[in-house]
Amino acid sequence: MTQRITIRDAVLNKLQTLSGYTFPPPGTTEEIDSRKLPAIVVGFATENIEHEMYGGSDRQLDLTVAAVVKSRGDVYAALDQAAEDIELALQESALDKTCDLFLLIQTQFALDEDHPLGEVRLTYRAQYSTEPSAL
Repeated sequence: MTQRITIRDAVLNKLQTLSGYTFPPPGTTEEIDSRKLPAIVVGFATENIEHEMYGGSDRQLDLTVAAVVKSRGDVYAALDQAAEDIELALQESALDKTCDLFLLIQTQFALDEDHPLGEVRLTYRAQYSTEPSAL
């Protein structure tokens, strides 16, 4: 298992302590339907890598945590609550020691104009290092 999957699974474990949300299997959005909302999906965004001279690397993995909500009232209030829930669950800066640093770097909001649906997408950056190859 790669460090990316280890970090993703640590994020999922923290989030699954939240009540009232469904969690589709990682890597898919097929299980999301309006009867199972709100739902939280975790995925990879990008990974920047700086190579060290002797084979190791410093890495910055960006993960997205997206909450999809349905609301007949103020959808922004529902999105804001989902963002707060996620931020509280993921506030530990080393994510159970799966990485050196784990920080929120961006929050985006989107609405579906045709349906009472919205999405809040939080991007987190996990910094970690790989060991140099054995010589």
